[in-house]
Amino acid sequence: MRRLLLSALSLAALLGASCARVQFADSPEPPPIRPDYAGVTVPEGMAPLRFDMADGRRFSSTEVRIGDTLFVTVRAWEKGSRTGVRYAPFPIYISHDPIDPYIAYRLIQPSYESWREMGLYARELSSWRERPIVTNAATGGGCVNCHHFPGGDPGRMLFHARGPGGGTVFLEGGDARILNLATVGPHKQGTYPAWHPSGRWVAFSSNSTQQSFPVASTQPIEVYDHFSDLILMDLQTDSITLHSPVANLEHMETFPAWSPDGKQLYFCSADSSADVAKDRARIHYALKALDFADGRFTGEPRTVWESDTLSVSFPRPWGKWLLLTVSGYGTFPIWHREADLWLLDTENGRMRPADELNSDDTESYHSWSSNGRWVVFSSRRLDGRYTRLYIAHFDGEGHFSKPFLLPQKKMSHNDLRLRSYNIPEFVQGDPGKHDIQVSKLFAR
Repeated sequence: MRRLLLSALSLAALLGASCARVQFADSPEPPPIRPDYAGVTVPEGMAPLRFDMADGRRFSSTEVRIGDTLFVTVRAWEKGSRTGVRYAPFPIYISHDPIDPYIAYRLIQPSYESWREMGLYARELSSWRERPIVTNAATGGGCVNCHHFPGGDPGRMLFHARGPGGGTVFLEGGDARILNLATVGPHKQGTYPAWHPSGRWVAFSSNSTQQSFPVASTQPIEVYDHFSDLILMDLQTDSITLHSPVANLEHMETFPAWSPDGKQLYFCSADSSADVAKDRARIHYALKALDFADGRFTGEPRTVWESDTLSVSFPRPWGKWLLLTVSGYGTFPIWHREADLWLLDTENGRMRPADELNSDDTESYHSWSSNGRWVVFSSRRLDGRYTRLYIAHFDGEGHFSKPFLLPQKKMSHNDLRLRSYNIPEFVQGDPGKHDIQVSKLFAR
């Protein structure tokens, strides 16, 4: 936080000359800033929280740290005016719970637009530095998606590469390989992955995904599955196996996620439909779980939580807690304005909206830090169109702090970057750059 303090003091020094002749009237209200950082909790050492006045006025700020609270005082004035406002200080709370040093995500235009460039990127949280992990220049221009790090391990990852010669790319240390899962098992391709805590197995959903464009709705796009199943890959043998209760045409299973002990797999499931496009508003996915032991699934799936009017996506467990995205229907909540984050206590079955995190717009993909004290999630609350990343502290007892927008060097960066942040994942170190390794796979 020292850099945050120095940054603000430097800004105040630069603007000091322009506000020296301004007379300021005190206001008991906090300043109307954008983004709203008042009252947020941040980890020690987080990159500086840069902000602007929401109405575009000029301003200066000073900061005083008392204990683990940073008090920020803002003075604002109109250009050329000799009067301004000194606002009441607002607090930024500093937590000593450590946060993983990196977040990985995909940068992509909204899915109904054409694109040429996309990639997977890593952002260092103690600074504004962002650099590519893999871009689609290395894959011949195809789509790169569904990246995953086992337990946030920066030395191992996988992602999917679509297009000619595509498949699932596995990166480990200096080694890279690509595998078309449909050719090594029961002709089912892997989509959404979940790496077992042991590192030996990966559960995938195998999805046949379509999209439609509603004409009588404010929702620009709807994405849905015609069918989907779960498959299990053994990385020691590169073999794919099925478990018949979750590999049939009666149900659609998706979004696998392992319990922390690896003894059960959570996933989302809905009854199949002969016409998913027509019936999509009546399809509600339930949260289910399946036991796992000795390298195989056992028994029948059991229902953990379900609703006749709500649909769950993206289960993410930490300890006894499960964070999920809940929307009105379907399996692709990112374009549903009603989509919110909910928290489930698996010990007592209580489920509630995580109101501390939610807004009037879409909240969707999310992940826990390695110690379970922080969550990162995507939200459209900034402009209603592009997903941006927000981070919040978790107290371990079922409560989140007020989330804060991932800080950038300039607030205008959030307005001018016409890309969505997709599938944010905490990573425990620098995942490195892999374009050269990956490009060799596609040059064969």
